[in-house]
Amino acid sequence: MATQTISPPVLDHYCDSDDEFSADDQEFHVDERFGRSWPTKILHNVIQPIKPKLVDVGKVSSADPTRCKPSRGARKRCDVQENKVEGIWTYDMTPKSSDGEKRSYARRILYFAGGGWQAPPSGQHWTFCAEMINRLQDTRLTLISYPLAPKDPVQDSFPAICKTYNVLLKESSELGERVIVAGDSSGGNIALCVVTWTMRQQDVQAVRPPSAILAITATTDLRHNHPDIKEVDKVDPILSESSINDTAGAWAPGHSDVNQQNGTNAETTDRNEKLDWSADDPRVSPIHADLGVCITNNIKIHGITASHDVLGPEAVEFRERCRKEGVSGEWLSWGNQMHCFPLAYKYGLKESKEGLEWIIDVLKKYSASHQLNNLNMPGRDPGISYDSSPDTRKVMPGVLCRKCTTTEKQVWVVPGHSCPYCGNVLHVSKNSTVSTFNIVERQHETIGSWDTRSGWK
Repeated sequence: MATQTISPPVLDHYCDSDDEFSADDQEFHVDERFGRSWPTKILHNVIQPIKPKLVDVGKVSSADPTRCKPSRGARKRCDVQENKVEGIWTYDMTPKSSDGEKRSYARRILYFAGGGWQAPPSGQHWTFCAEMINRLQDTRLTLISYPLAPKDPVQDSFPAICKTYNVLLKESSELGERVIVAGDSSGGNIALCVVTWTMRQQDVQAVRPPSAILAITATTDLRHNHPDIKEVDKVDPILSESSINDTAGAWAPGHSDVNQQNGTNAETTDRNEKLDWSADDPRVSPIHADLGVCITNNIKIHGITASHDVLGPEAVEFRERCRKEGVSGEWLSWGNQMHCFPLAYKYGLKESKEGLEWIIDVLKKYSASHQLNNLNMPGRDPGISYDSSPDTRKVMPGVLCRKCTTTEKQVWVVPGHSCPYCGNVLHVSKNSTVSTFNIVERQHETIGSWDTRSGWK
C-alpha cells in the first residue's frame, strides 16, 4: 500500500495521525490505514470484557522462568539453538537445514518479547518469530529471554541486558551480519532503550552499529500521563490504564541509587537528564532518549502504532519526536487496531496478516537498499572516509553479486555488505589508490576490483 496521510475518525478525542506530516520529509514515511474486518471486530468485542485476565501474568512456574521451551510449531518451522550469553538465555532461530551445514546470514534480528517485563516469550511470540524466519531465508533471529520483574527490576535487569546485547552485536559485526533490534510492547521498549543508550559509548570502528530498530506497539513513556490514554481505555480490547501502570511500577518501582555498571554509567551529560532509574530516565522511557545517536550512526527507527491501544498515544508522540529530530524510518499507523495486532496473524485476521507483511517488506526493503554513507565499519579500510560532506563524498557504487542464485534480476550489493538473497559478503580493502577498491569474498577469493573512474578491472 502506498504511503499516504489521512485523518481517520477513530475517536472524538484521539486519532493516530499527523496533520503536519509531509511525504517530503527525508526518509520518513507513515503508512496510515484504517478499519477492522468483521472477524477482527468480533474478536475485539469478545475479549474486551475479560481483558484484565488477558494481561494477568500469574505465578512464576519455575525456578528460572527465563529459560524457555520453544513451541512445537516453532520447532517444526525452524531450527532453534539454546545458548547462554553473559548469564542470559538466548535462542537462535534459523531456517530449517536438511544437511546440518553451518551457513552464514545477511541479517540478524535481536528480538525482545513483550509481556509487561514480567513474562517470558509466549507461544504467539515463538510462532511470530518462526514465521519471520521462514519468510526471510537469509536471516537468523535471536530471541533474548531477559531477566524479569519484579524479581529483577530495571536497575538490575537493564545492565545485564546491555552486557548480553553488546556481546551479540560484536559477534554479528565480526560475521558481517546486519542487525535489526526488534521487540513488541515492553520488548519494544527494551529494544529502543538498549540501542539508544549503548550507542553513547559504542566504538563504531570496532563494532558495526545496528542498522535499525523495529518497535511494535512499544511502551515509550512509563509515566503514562498522556491525556488521551483515558479515552482510548474505553475501546482497548486488551490493555487498560490500570494494567499499564501496574506493569510500569513492577519494572521501574522508582528512584534507585543502585551503582551504575556494565555500560550504563550515569556520566554527567549536558542534556539535564534524570539518571535514577525512574520513569524519567532514558534507560526506562525512550521518549527521553538521545535520538542523535541514531542520526549520527544512520540507525533507522521503524515502528507500528494502533489507535485502540492505550500505549498508542505515547507511541505516536515518540514517532513524532523521531520525525522532528530527523530520525529516518518507516511507520505503520492503523486505526481501530489493538495492541500487538501483527502477532495475531496466525488466527487468520486480515489486518494482522497485513501487519506481518508490512514488517517483512520493511525488513527486505532496507536490507536491499542499505546505504554505506557514514561509517568506517569492520571490513572497510579505516583510512577511507565515508562521513564526508555530500558535496565532497565519493559514492561507492554497488557491485554485482556473483554467487547469487537469483536469476530474475541482477542483484547489486554495496561493498562491505551482504547480498540480501544469498548472504554472500563483499568486503572492501584499499588498493593502489584511494579511489580503487578490491572486492573480496568472505573466503578472500579475489573476484575483481572496482575503480571509481573506470569501473571493473
